[in-house]
Amino acid sequence: MLRAGFGFVAAVLAAALFYGSRTEREPVPRVPAPVLTRVVLALCGGAVIAAELLGSRLLPFAVALPVGTLLVAAQLRADPSVPSVLTQVAALVAAPALGKYVTTGFYFGGTDTFAHVGAVQRLFESGTAAALPHGYDFYPVFHYVVGTVAHVTGLPAYDTIVLSGIALFTLTVPVVYRFGRWLLGSPRLGLCCAAALPLFEFVHYHALYFFPQALAVVLLFVGFEVNARLLTTGERSRFRRLSLFLLALVVTMVPTHHLTYILLAALLVFVAVPVAVLRGRFLAPSRLGYRWLFAPVVGGVLLLAYWAYTPSSIIVGIVQLSAGVVLNVVAVPGQLLFNYGVTLPADSVALSVQWLTTPTGVYAIGLATLLLLAGYELLDRFGRYRRGTTLAVTGLVAAGLLLPLPIPIPQIERLQFVVVLLAVIPLGIGLGRAVRVDRRTAVLALVVVAATGGATAFTTVAADDLRSSVYLEEPSQQVELTDAEYRSLQRTAVFGDQFVDGRVASDHVTRRAFETTDYRVRGTLRPEADGIRTARPSAFVLARQRWAGNIVPVGDGLQADSLRSFLVSRERFRAADDRLDKPYTTGHTRLYHDADGFGGLYNDSAR
Repeated sequence: MLRAGFGFVAAVLAAALFYGSRTEREPVPRVPAPVLTRVVLALCGGAVIAAELLGSRLLPFAVALPVGTLLVAAQLRADPSVPSVLTQVAALVAAPALGKYVTTGFYFGGTDTFAHVGAVQRLFESGTAAALPHGYDFYPVFHYVVGTVAHVTGLPAYDTIVLSGIALFTLTVPVVYRFGRWLLGSPRLGLCCAAALPLFEFVHYHALYFFPQALAVVLLFVGFEVNARLLTTGERSRFRRLSLFLLALVVTMVPTHHLTYILLAALLVFVAVPVAVLRGRFLAPSRLGYRWLFAPVVGGVLLLAYWAYTPSSIIVGIVQLSAGVVLNVVAVPGQLLFNYGVTLPADSVALSVQWLTTPTGVYAIGLATLLLLAGYELLDRFGRYRRGTTLAVTGLVAAGLLLPLPIPIPQIERLQFVVVLLAVIPLGIGLGRAVRVDRRTAVLALVVVAATGGATAFTTVAADDLRSSVYLEEPSQQVELTDAEYRSLQRTAVFGDQFVDGRVASDHVTRRAFETTDYRVRGTLRPEADGIRTARPSAFVLARQRWAGNIVPVGDGLQADSLRSFLVSRERFRAADDRLDKPYTTGHTRLYHDADGFGGLYNDSAR
């Protein structure tokens, strides 16, 4: 409960900034934009180079990001140069992701990267999308894009995926600016919406952990902007060109992803429709014409037609998942963690208060402050945002899902994808109001924005690979493999393919990692109170050195058994390693063998 204190702090800060911006503001001198652009680019580029040389991005970006965000916010107090600010914001989006890229080995995040690397490799080997696994053969656009870039540049599949994500999210900056300028009717507010992008931890995370839904979100940003231009153009020839482009974009989006559009439609129905009705009671209602309905109607028809063509991968899946939730087959509570010999710190008042000073706490305070300020601004100047009221209020209401929640919700990041699409508008409004305060409150406003910009790239989500360096209160899941670890898994795959005759069981990360090789580990582990056993009789268990001290997930679904994970101490890991028969080892992997199967692994009696 004390961690929810970020809301109280944010409310106080938002109130101070709101009242500090109600007085007449003195003219703000324009800062030389070219000079500041060079400074921000030097800060971001220098931070990436320093991270590469030091092997850590913590210190370089702890300096570069707050200072860079501060300089951008200072320019937004006046009417700045659009190209200069967009260049600076693009650098603030790209640099943290590049810093994470050069300081990690094989960063896999939520493990989907393994599957996509393997899928691109299969695409190259077979030359057809029919060879793609996991239903990607019906949604191959992501792999075609990555495969094309890899073919042209000669980069490995992993590097192509990561660098493509960084490039596409960086190119989203001017797209958001153009859409925000049209929606809010101001170039400065358009810049504020663009500057809000690097204030989302979600952007920093998925610029590197890039997969089909992230690509779908980028395409939706483009679709929003093109649709806005379609609504305002007065030239018939230009209208036709935009219509054709939008139609081609919709056709591309359909086989890119599926769940994104379902979630966006649900969000718009449950939030935007009531908001639009209320808006119509206070403002003159406007009639939806052909230009408004063109893209949604065409997209909806194409989606339904395509889903009818692929029932096994989408319609049946949705029905099964929905039935699972209703019938309690799917477990919504948090995962079940089994602890073998690790002493976890007890939650306390001091720990909760300390959490507010971590980057995640600072980010939550800053994001909530700007969103509250956006709410105050919409109430104070409701008529000013006539065109953007529905989207702004919808994004403001939905943005609560981006803040720390008291209970874990499995797969919430799937919904957060579409929330960011809408939340960028109110966050831009809040940022625009925050930097337009009077001189007495300007320092507070700039500190809040700069602190938020600096903390965003170091939250437990965006800096999940640095949690042991930044967050000391609890262990976390492994999210990256060093080059040596990845080579060990590849050598183990070769050994297993040649010499192992039998079912091999391992954790979720290891099974996904082997999707980038020709060998498969299909057996699963089942943690229980008295130790780990194999879910099915298996004579082999493949363990990794990094199991010790990290939370190890074992399943890959939403069922209760799939949410299980375990935590084993280094002492118990070494004791079991000394006791068990090991037909094959590397510096990072252990292949255990027991003809009678495994049970009670890492429990007290088996130490």
